[in-house]
Amino acid sequence: AQATAGLEPELQALHVATMATHRASRSALLPLVASVVAAVALLQLSTAFIASQSVTQPAQLQRRPDSRLRRVSLAAGTGLVWPSPEAEEKLRKDGDIPLYPTHNWQDDMQAIVPATKKLDNAPVMIGVAADSGCGKSTFLRRILGALGTEVTDGHTAVGDMMTVICLDDYHINDRAGRKATGLTALDTKENDFKLMDAQMAALKAGKAINKPIYNHDTGFKDPPELIEPNKVMVIEGLHPIFDEGVRKTLDLGIYIDIVDEVKFAWKVARDVSERGWTEEQVMADIEKRKPDFAAYVDPQKAEADVILRYEPSDKGLPYLKVKLIQKKGGAFPPISLSKELQFDGEPGAVIKTYDDDWYGSATTVIEMDGELDPSKMGEQLAEIEASFGGLGGKTPTELAEAMETMKKAPGTLNGTGLFQTVIAMKVREVYEKLTGSKA
Repeated sequence: AQATAGLEPELQALHVATMATHRASRSALLPLVASVVAAVALLQLSTAFIASQSVTQPAQLQRRPDSRLRRVSLAAGTGLVWPSPEAEEKLRKDGDIPLYPTHNWQDDMQAIVPATKKLDNAPVMIGVAADSGCGKSTFLRRILGALGTEVTDGHTAVGDMMTVICLDDYHINDRAGRKATGLTALDTKENDFKLMDAQMAALKAGKAINKPIYNHDTGFKDPPELIEPNKVMVIEGLHPIFDEGVRKTLDLGIYIDIVDEVKFAWKVARDVSERGWTEEQVMADIEKRKPDFAAYVDPQKAEADVILRYEPSDKGLPYLKVKLIQKKGGAFPPISLSKELQFDGEPGAVIKTYDDDWYGSATTVIEMDGELDPSKMGEQLAEIEASFGGLGGKTPTELAEAMETMKKAPGTLNGTGLFQTVIAMKVREVYEKLTGSKA
């Protein structure tokens, strides 16, 4: 339905007919009833088109069908499913890289091309692994703030210093294709790691890439877009730390870890109000994703350099206990806490530190349980900032000022905003250390 929104009735019917015919021919996995749907849709199209002729001038009739067909073609993506005989016939390679036709490659487009500009240093590559709906957009805004840069809105956010690549673009099949294969987007078999590996290595080497596009609005694969290397390349999504080849290109790996109770509370707050779901539907959706999440996404947290973990507060939800888990001797420049902090109020907050084991790795954890008092936020942040060691702020009050700047953002009063800001400042520190440049 999203793919046909805004099209005239006859275009909608043609879209339905086109996709039904594609699906009926391309895979035995698709229902035989598709051919019946196609016949009905074509009948609707004929009726709608004849009706339009009775009220349209002859000169317009000669132009409109071609225009409509082009619009439907763009909306319909490739109409291919991988694997299928039809897709395999169109498979080609760029060197050793298979170019799956489901990515909607155009003409003789190559996966890796020369860059139009040369950087002084190799791009600093940051991976952010997380499930959907975990606040990555707010987190990325904090990183932009720490770097003192902006990005231009678009499918891929690009700025003068930082580019953000969403790894959903490397889904092999579109939404309809995954229905045919019966696999979820979390399943590694539905993600093109050979292309992802090659293109992340190319960016690290200062080359440009033609990156696939997964259009979340339509569910289709749009033609790839040219992405140039940038000073900081953030790759975010379900699997940035999963593949060893991609992982080797990263200078810092970040994992956002949300326990099920918190994930359920967050999804209920979003999906019940925004999508009209019931709590039962939200729980069913979480349960449906659990096996693939456990198999293909969750294991990445063992490989991350730093983990931002969300648990229910000791005082219960909706309050949170947020942990900054730092691997000792890793790529994340650690911070320390000189003393335990307690802030009165309802719920109040406790911030403490301790050593722990994280999947066989020694870590230092800084934990914040509860929330700051909004009426005392400034003075409480000042005490927190003074108690942190190794923060690497540009000024003694940078952390507090950054928090104040985004005080209306979700999670500002709990450990979400605090530790996201800390990590953002550390991304800058990693950049400056690796490049010898000031951000």
